[in-house]
Amino acid sequence: MMRQPGFGTLQHFFIIPLYAYVRFGEWDTILAEPKPAKDLVYPTGVWHYARGIAFTRTNRFAEAEKELAAVKKIAKNPVLKEVTIWDITATEKLMEIAAKALAGELAAAKGDYSYAIEYLKEAIEIEDGLAYNEPPDWFFPVRHSLGAVFLEAGRPADAEQVYRTDLEIFPENGWSLYGLRKSLEMQDKNGEAAEVEQRFKEAWAWSDIELAASRF
Repeated sequence: MMRQPGFGTLQHFFIIPLYAYVRFGEWDTILAEPKPAKDLVYPTGVWHYARGIAFTRTNRFAEAEKELAAVKKIAKNPVLKEVTIWDITATEKLMEIAAKALAGELAAAKGDYSYAIEYLKEAIEIEDGLAYNEPPDWFFPVRHSLGAVFLEAGRPADAEQVYRTDLEIFPENGWSLYGLRKSLEMQDKNGEAAEVEQRFKEAWAWSDIELAASRF
């Protein structure tokens, strides 16, 4: 049914587990996932994106580059214009975000922070332009990656601004509260950091995972 015109949303539902595995750093699980059928262009693109992130996080950069090339190619496939989520968002836009987000994460992992920041900002521009949907069609804010990269690059003031902006969009989300606290600590704003730490504890009280950054 998800191959029929007008049922692109089912393809989105079908691939949600891969997005979740990326969100929570389940790299081995991602790499064990079988490739979707060739005619399912959008799910195949997300599969390549998830694998690219997994390879990046496990320092297998050559393999990550191959996945990035696949994502970029799929993002240009005109079929994606017709595969939409509730007739609101063309999956073409999601694959454009995926390509730039993966490129940014890969560049950051290699220490190329200027390129990483540029790619991630471009991804955020596309993300911010998506029509409203709930949950958002791109499931986890790219700002969580950008903030983490700013911290890795030794730019905590820039990270602080990114996290504060994200908290305006998604109030009291633990991911950005965690990153905001880190950014404040790195600037010796210890009083503000302590206040944010309390907010984070309240937001994260029922979580069963521990964070080391605002994204895995």
